[in-house]
Amino acid sequence: MAAPDSIDPRAQARIAQGKIIDHTSCGECDEDFVFLMQQGDRRFPVSLRTVLAALAFAERGGAVPALPVRWWNDVSNRYH
Repeated sequence: MAAPDSIDPRAQARIAQGKIIDHTSCGECDEDFVFLMQQGDRRFPVSLRTVLAALAFAERGGAVPALPVRWWNDVSNRYH
């Protein structure tokens, strides 16, 4: 995996306009929060559930240090 500073900045995604959209009262979806991301001119949503799933995948693959089981339990109880 390339170091973040070696990735072409045009390929990096960032939070667009610092927006995290609160969906806790949305009756049409299961998401609590959605990050509005931007990569170049393209904007796209990424749900908190997707971020957490990616973190779990990275943890299982050894790409990030393990988080405490209690943290995962707290997150699971809150967002699943």
